[in-house]
Amino acid sequence: METYSTQVMELLSLGRTSSGVSQIKIAVTQDDKYATYVIEIDEFTFLELEALGPLHGDRIRISPYSKWDPYRNSYYSSIIRSTGSIRVPLYFACSEAYVHRIKQLRQGELPPYSPDEKGRMDEADDQKTSNHPKLRSRFSARLPKIAVAILIVFGLLAILSIATGGKVDSARILGGQVAKATVSHDDSKSIPIAHAASSTTGNKSMTEASQAAEVVTADQAVMAQDQVQSEAREEQSGFTIIDVDEEKKFFGLPKNYVALTFDDGPSKLTKEIVDILTKQDVPATFLFVGQNVSHHKEAVTYASNHGMSIGNHSWDHSVMTKFTLQEQSENLSKASKAIEALTHTPVTLFRPPYGAVNDDLVSAADKQEMKTLLWNRDPEDWNAKNPDDIVRYFHHVEAAGGIYVLHEDKNTLEALPSIIKYLKGKDLTFVAFK
Repeated sequence: METYSTQVMELLSLGRTSSGVSQIKIAVTQDDKYATYVIEIDEFTFLELEALGPLHGDRIRISPYSKWDPYRNSYYSSIIRSTGSIRVPLYFACSEAYVHRIKQLRQGELPPYSPDEKGRMDEADDQKTSNHPKLRSRFSARLPKIAVAILIVFGLLAILSIATGGKVDSARILGGQVAKATVSHDDSKSIPIAHAASSTTGNKSMTEASQAAEVVTADQAVMAQDQVQSEAREEQSGFTIIDVDEEKKFFGLPKNYVALTFDDGPSKLTKEIVDILTKQDVPATFLFVGQNVSHHKEAVTYASNHGMSIGNHSWDHSVMTKFTLQEQSENLSKASKAIEALTHTPVTLFRPPYGAVNDDLVSAADKQEMKTLLWNRDPEDWNAKNPDDIVRYFHHVEAAGGIYVLHEDKNTLEALPSIIKYLKGKDLTFVAFK
C-alpha cells in the first residue's frame, strides 16, 4: 500500500530519439527531494500527448494518476498547463503500459535520469524542436503579413469602440460565447438557484483543424472567475438578483457564493450524497450521464424530489468536440429525454465531458434550451487515495466564488461532511444551478 506524501510531477519534454523511440522527461518533487526521469512511452500515448499542442514555453504538471473510462474503454490522465496565474487542465487517453510506468515512477521503482543519458535525451529534444524547419521558414516569411493583419483587426476594434462610446462587445465581434449568471432564491424549495443565461453568435462552418483549435477546457473559467465583477441589482421579497459581467466567457459566481456539483452519476452512491446534502441544508447540482440513468432510475428521482438540480453530462461521456453537430445534438437529446422521463422537468444545464467544448457544442446545447456549465475548482477527487486528500484541497484554494467539480466516488462521499463544514465556516451561500 502506498503511503501519502506530497508528490509533484512536471513534464519537462516530449520527443523521439533518432532511432524513433518515444520518450518523456519528468521532474519529480517529493518531500524536498528533486529528481528527473526519462521514460520510454508507447506510440499511442505519445500521439495523445502530442495532440495537446506545444508542450514547451509553459509550466506543465502531469498527473501521477490515471483513471479507467468505461465509456471509451480506455485509460486517461491529465496535464495542467500553467501560464502566469492561468491553469488549464487537458486530458489525454493513455495505454495500460503508460499507467504502469507512471505507477512505478510514483512508487520510486525507476532509476533517476543520469548524466550518461544526456546525449540520448538531447537527441529526442532536438527532434522535438526541429521536426519542420521548412515550415518554420515559411512561417517566418509570412510574419510581416500576419503582423499587418493583426494591426488591421485591432484598428477596426478601436474604430468600433469609438463609434459605440467604448461599449463594443468584443466577445461578440470575435465570435465567442458570453455568459451571464444570476442568483435568486427559489421560494418553493428555499434554496438559492443560480441561473445561467448565455448569448451566442451565429455558428460558422469550420474545418476539423479549426474546430480542434477552438476547443477550450473547463479550468479556463478560472481566468474569467478572477475577473468577475458582480453587482446586486435588485433585492425583493427574498430574491437577490446578481448580474455577472456579460463579456466574460462561460460561467462564474460572485465572490460570496459557492457551488458543489457532482459529475458522472447517477450511481449507487447518489442517494447517500443527497442525504448528506439534505441534512446540511445544502443545495447541489448533479450532472448525469444518460447511460447511467437507466441503471439507477430511483437515484434520479430521489435527487430531483429532494430539490437538487439535475443536468445533462452527455449520453455516453464521449469527447463531444470530435462529433459532428448532428451527432452532438442527438447525443444531448438522448440523455435529456432519459432524465426528463423520470424528473418530469426540462433539463436546462449541460456539462461537457472532460470540459472539452467548442462553438458547435455550445450551439447544440443552446438549441435544446440548455446552458453550458463548467467549473473553476477541481480537487481531482477521482484521483484521491483517501478522503483527507480531497478535504486538503479545499483548505488550500480560495473558496469564494468557487464552482467545485466532484464525482460520485466513495472517497468523495466520506469527505463531503468535512467539505461542507469547512465551506460553511467561510460564511458563503451555497447555490445550485438551473
